[in-house]
Amino acid sequence: NPASDEGEYLADALAADPHVQAWPEALDRPDAVRAMEPPAPTPPVTARPRRLSVTRIEDWRRDPYAIYARYILGLKKLNALDGEPSAADRGSIIHKALEDFVRTYPLASLPNNAHETLIEIGRKVFAPYMGQPGVHAFWWPRFERIAAWFIATERSRRGDLAKIHSETEGRLVLSAPAGDFTLTAKADRIEQRHDGGLAVIDYKTGSVPTKADILAGFAPQLSLEAAIAQAGGFDRIPAGDVEELSYWRLTGGDPPGEIKPVSADVSSLVWEAVDGLARLVAEFDDPETPYLAVPDRKSVV
Repeated sequence: NPASDEGEYLADALAADPHVQAWPEALDRPDAVRAMEPPAPTPPVTARPRRLSVTRIEDWRRDPYAIYARYILGLKKLNALDGEPSAADRGSIIHKALEDFVRTYPLASLPNNAHETLIEIGRKVFAPYMGQPGVHAFWWPRFERIAAWFIATERSRRGDLAKIHSETEGRLVLSAPAGDFTLTAKADRIEQRHDGGLAVIDYKTGSVPTKADILAGFAPQLSLEAAIAQAGGFDRIPAGDVEELSYWRLTGGDPPGEIKPVSADVSSLVWEAVDGLARLVAEFDDPETPYLAVPDRKSVV
């Protein structure tokens, strides 16, 4: 075969040439290496966001460059084509089912068939995803266990409650060097007690922030939601003292759910969170402050 013979001849010729053999190695040995500094963009203050949600404040504290990429450059990660539902999708589905149930029964009393009702709501919310084997085999059985725990917990708590508010929007305006800054929130659950006191609760289908991160201001979501609640910033919820901050960890495992209270003085947490946010906003109202990528931000509490 002449073509085969020519190919073997060319391969032998290339193998015998020392210069050819050195080419692959040379590709990994550039003439010069210049270290690149981490990104530190300093956009004009007029381009910097004047409105962020409580869930983005943690991003801002931990990785300002993420805020720069999302809100100044307008970049957003795209979902994978024909990808499997993610853990975030699972959280959204479970949140939606609980939201729909609480919106249906926001007052203290629950119907006798509350568990069956929640399961039926869950079926409707899960329906678009049931074609995925993982959802049908793993997510749905876990939701069934979450539903049983949730209803039992509701029955034990509702005697002290006047009303439960689900996925309620709120806002708080802070004065800052470059003008007003608006903090927004959509609280998973705010319980309004008969005595006017409030409990602010966040549903977590993943990990719960550590107490150290909460106290250091690196996980300020609940504390900032409490600040909005105490200022009367949530729609249709009168201002009141926040007496409880807690995460409800909903995994469907063993246990299927558990209440993880933030064991700290709520009023102190609220004051420190608002003060820390005010100082963070003021820091980035300085045009010289860069949006660093994953810096050590322990100096800003």
